[in-house]
Amino acid sequence: MTDMTPIAAEAAARLAFSLMRSAYLDLAQTLLRMEEGPARALLQGVEHRIAYRLGYLGEGIPEDAPQKTAIATAAGRVRAVLREAQAT
Repeated sequence: MTDMTPIAAEAAARLAFSLMRSAYLDLAQTLLRMEEGPARALLQGVEHRIAYRLGYLGEGIPEDAPQKTAIATAAGRVRAVLREAQAT
């Protein structure tokens, strides 16, 4: 896997994200159908934990650094999935 070209690595990352997104949304929908209150609490807990982790990853990185942009981009994509899961 380390011999992949940057384009192949990008494609693999996109595929992995798409698969995880689909699985998370399916899981959220199933949980919400089973018992909405506890499911929403669980999904909100996951959202808070991810927000904490993303904030931790960005600590000490200058605002104009490429790593900060990458973290912000990833955070936006992940938060969109989390909001979509809560909306189902």
